[in-house]
Amino acid sequence: MAARYSALEPDGGVGGSPEWTPAELYLNTPSASSSGTKFDTGMQERRLEAHRIPHRRGLISLPLTLHVAVLALYVALCTIWILGVEQNIQVPLTSASRIQTWINLISHVVMLAFSTAIVALMQPIATRSPFGNLPQSLTALSDKISSWSGLGSSLLNLYHNLRFPATLGNAVTTTLYFSTLSGLGISSSFLVNVPAVNETVTRHMSTRIGAPLVSEFIPPGSNVSGPLRDFTDLTFDWYRSGVGVGMLNSDNTSVYPGLTANRIYDTLLPPMTTSSNSSAMVQYTDFNVHCGSIPQMSISAGTIDQRATPTDDLHTGVLSINYTLGSTQMTLYDGLWVSVTDHAASRLWRPADVLLRVPNSDVVPGLGRNLILYNIYNETGLASGSQPILDAEHSEGSPWSLQMVNSEFWWPTDPFNTTLKIQVIGCSLSTSTGQAPIDAATNRLLDPLDTLQGASAHSTWADWKPDLTNSNMLEDTWASMFIPKLGSIALWDSQPVPPTNLWSCFMFNQDSQKSDLPQSWNQTQLQDMYDNCHIPTVIEDYLTTRIFGPVTAHDNTTGDASRDSSVANATLSALESALADATAMTMWSAARASTLAVSTLSAELTRYVQDQNGLFVLPPSVTVAPVNGTATVIERVLVGRIAFNVPSLIVGTALAAILTALGVYILAIGDARRIDGAPINDAGLLSLMTVDNSVVAARLSSHDVPTVQSRRRAGDFLVRIVGGRLVVVEDSDKDLDGS
Repeated sequence: MAARYSALEPDGGVGGSPEWTPAELYLNTPSASSSGTKFDTGMQERRLEAHRIPHRRGLISLPLTLHVAVLALYVALCTIWILGVEQNIQVPLTSASRIQTWINLISHVVMLAFSTAIVALMQPIATRSPFGNLPQSLTALSDKISSWSGLGSSLLNLYHNLRFPATLGNAVTTTLYFSTLSGLGISSSFLVNVPAVNETVTRHMSTRIGAPLVSEFIPPGSNVSGPLRDFTDLTFDWYRSGVGVGMLNSDNTSVYPGLTANRIYDTLLPPMTTSSNSSAMVQYTDFNVHCGSIPQMSISAGTIDQRATPTDDLHTGVLSINYTLGSTQMTLYDGLWVSVTDHAASRLWRPADVLLRVPNSDVVPGLGRNLILYNIYNETGLASGSQPILDAEHSEGSPWSLQMVNSEFWWPTDPFNTTLKIQVIGCSLSTSTGQAPIDAATNRLLDPLDTLQGASAHSTWADWKPDLTNSNMLEDTWASMFIPKLGSIALWDSQPVPPTNLWSCFMFNQDSQKSDLPQSWNQTQLQDMYDNCHIPTVIEDYLTTRIFGPVTAHDNTTGDASRDSSVANATLSALESALADATAMTMWSAARASTLAVSTLSAELTRYVQDQNGLFVLPPSVTVAPVNGTATVIERVLVGRIAFNVPSLIVGTALAAILTALGVYILAIGDARRIDGAPINDAGLLSLMTVDNSVVAARLSSHDVPTVQSRRRAGDFLVRIVGGRLVVVEDSDKDLDGS
């Protein structure tokens, strides 16, 4: 023979093969040392069987519990994932990677501990249990024992069984079992992710209220008590608040926190850091203006300087506008220089280039939502950039041609025409409120507003219907907001003898000789001049620039102004939007800069009381102060959020279920259910038993066994253990029969 099973050779260095008697080879107990009969032995085995069942249950219950524990662990993790509990666990973004590594390491160590404990308990059971299911081939016994050395051994054993099936089912089961354990170890290493997510953090922060509060309008010490139902008994002094309107003509890149176009809104106090990705929902107030032509209006113009003649270059005159506001007859006056030439509309109030005027007017108590203004332009061309204001239907309405009448001359005169036309415009204000999101770091609106925000959707020269509502809303304070000397500041001071080229309410005719100027005026004359004219104001300059474009140059001879027509928008909608923006700026200044004063007596009533009593009267008044509030800030921060790796979790759960099923099969259905019948306690003694058994050694040595396959084929014979020794089944049966 070329090769033999060297481990079983008599001279292989292991020692000689001992000689055994047939009784020693084939009996369950050694005859040399036994006393008693087969009947006594059977009775003893039956008595021992009663103790083996509890022992087997105790032996199997612990590994079975570990299998179920692995499955229960994954079921618990799946439950947590379904409920989304893990998403409530957040960690700092800077620690996310480290925490993810530690969590996966811990899960891997836990699964490694389970695997180690399971294998440590299952291996002796699996390697011992085949001996309780004899007879089996020696190859089958060897395969079942060797396959439990690990995944590599089970795979090798599966390979051998595919080539020479001896215990193919067991090989597949064992390989699948160890593969499942390995898969659980791998999947547990990728069980958790800690991705960076935008987390929403909600907090309450202080704000600066954007709109003036009506509750702050009650002057201390007055007979006005709150809550206010209307503003009939109050007078609003917008003079200082109106200064801010001039800033609207400056650089458009200027940002005013809490003000955008026609909207004023609350702002955070203080704002969030610039690195913060946060927003807040705040209260806002929008101002909306609707304009149209004034119905049943009469207009006239007359000269007031008796020394002027129709041949003069300029004529001083008073423009009178009569209309009805509710049941009140209203008369508005405005003074102007009228040119008889076809140019120089800008010379009306030299050196200002205003074309839109807000005449002085009495304020009707309780009717504070309406305003009258007019546009004057040269009908022969765009002199000084003047032009008619068109509506949405490209109509200029029904403008009035300016005719001057002088009734103070001793000779009769006829009205003389000018080249000017006037559009008298009535406007009403309304408000709307709501909530809007702002950037909590910059206090700017997140949603941009329309270009003509605050204007009507379709503005036409239809008859204007004044809003006669009397309430306690902010729009009820609007009537006095842009009136000269009370609501809007003048571009320069009015002086009795003004410097050259400055319009003055005290001296209309700048072309008269200085020596003829009166040196004094009585009170009636001063009051008449004060009521009938006003210096161009900030609101008029703003509206003119917004509608007709900024002045770019002046003609040195005529003084005619040139404007940038590329930014002009002479439409009724643009006028409404400009008025809404100016209103928002004035309200913004009043709410945040303490510029609005509210008193309980009108200026006329104050003068009357002073005249009657000869005493200086200071009416009860209050300056509206800024007010704070609160808002909810929603901050989105990048944080690490615990999240399951769903594929790994699902695979791990499936593997845990397979492992548990295999464990139940091996422990309850396979050879392990006969483990109490195994005559040995340690399968590792098999090699020693084989070496110490001459019959088995002789059987193996009769074949050439140079390879694993040849050895496997040589060992394909049935064996059993008799008296603690392996014996061949065929020989054992023959010997028993012969005896």
